[in-house]
Amino acid sequence: MFDPTSDIPGGQPKQSPLLRHFKGIVSTPSDVETYDIKRWAQNAIKKAAYVLYPLDAEDVSTAILFARAEKLPIAICGGGNDALGASSSEGGVVIDMRKMNAVRVDKKSKVGYIQGGTTNRQAVEELFKEGMAAPLGMYGGVGVIGLSCSGGLGFKMGQYGLACDNIVSATMVLANGEIVPVDDEHHPDLLWGIKGGGSNFGVIAELGMRIHETRSDVCTIQHIYLPEQLPALVGELSAWLEVQTAPEFIQLVFALDPEDRKPYLIFSGVGDFSAEDGRRLWGRFVKLGPVKSKVSQVPYPQYGALADQVANIPGYKVGRGAHFNKFDYETVKKAYDMWLAVTSKVPTAIIRYEFYYYDLVPTDKTALVGVFGFADEKLIIEARKACTDLQECISSSSTEEARASGGNIGYAAFAASLNDTDASARQVFGPNYPRLQRIKRQYDPDMVFNKWFCVRPADE
Repeated sequence: MFDPTSDIPGGQPKQSPLLRHFKGIVSTPSDVETYDIKRWAQNAIKKAAYVLYPLDAEDVSTAILFARAEKLPIAICGGGNDALGASSSEGGVVIDMRKMNAVRVDKKSKVGYIQGGTTNRQAVEELFKEGMAAPLGMYGGVGVIGLSCSGGLGFKMGQYGLACDNIVSATMVLANGEIVPVDDEHHPDLLWGIKGGGSNFGVIAELGMRIHETRSDVCTIQHIYLPEQLPALVGELSAWLEVQTAPEFIQLVFALDPEDRKPYLIFSGVGDFSAEDGRRLWGRFVKLGPVKSKVSQVPYPQYGALADQVANIPGYKVGRGAHFNKFDYETVKKAYDMWLAVTSKVPTAIIRYEFYYYDLVPTDKTALVGVFGFADEKLIIEARKACTDLQECISSSSTEEARASGGNIGYAAFAASLNDTDASARQVFGPNYPRLQRIKRQYDPDMVFNKWFCVRPADE
């Protein structure tokens, strides 16, 4: 571990000859104004030796070559929205892409080109100026590249698929510094690999995504129920799932009120339709008698406002994703009781059920196969254990096929970290893992990129 009292570990000069042509910002711990290692989760913060802010793909190439020459580990930061420290590097180099946040639109081909440091909020707003949208995520601060290359759940997935399903091209910088185009004709193996395979193969300077015309506004709802209403709410949700349509997204959150510290069931949704249609499609939930109820018509770029409230839990964070095939009261009540017990130590703990409309695609079409917040760092191990227990509880309704393929993991980004073995990566990627290993061997045999969804290269 490097000495934070010195400018650079090993006494190396800050302006290395390799950085002479770097157009962006080179920052070290002594640079108070530019050195930024803050992350969404406090436990993801690590003190980097260098934070490099590239301005273009050539800068990204320079940053990679510099880090490799100095034998320093590399992390890539797009939105910094992870709880595992995958976008941080203790004593190493962080390639912070957030200066590269431009979005350009080709309306004729219906492709949006999104730079590597663009957040979900920035992309949504820029695409909307052209009357267009991509099936991006629910949370504004998430980086588009990290979201899309790990699958990419969002309320438009019922209409257009996951974010990764809409990737059509990329400009990538490889481990050897080479800048390459990626599309159906150029490096098609990489195009397949980044559709769910994370950042295993290089740094994406720009991503080309299929975009779609969008309405100017959406319907949002928020109902708050008391715990004793859980049986009726689960029953109504189960019935609604049988008739859910593609433009509908709903989530159910268990949370304590920050003021009275009492548990509530927070039910919210986004619909790609008018408030009038929302009242018709979701009127069944109003009939249950929520203690608070709101149906609104909001400008399209504001669709994630309610989700952002849930995401902005302060402090340390850990989480797990869990897949479930059946939403039954017995399992939900068990999960609720487990969560409530955790809140005695972690009052900001939540459970969030997300109900997306989706269709299945062949497993080999993309690389993809199938939160707590607290102030005391000492609780991390205990919180992880609680998350794992809840994951097992919620996913107990998954089919045997889903569990065998890693489907019980649900949102796999929570499992996306470098481990002593590749057991978790094998579970996440299932039958696609050997193909990813072959791609890894071709483009990154030295495992330069090893912070997220880490794939081991195939043997020679």
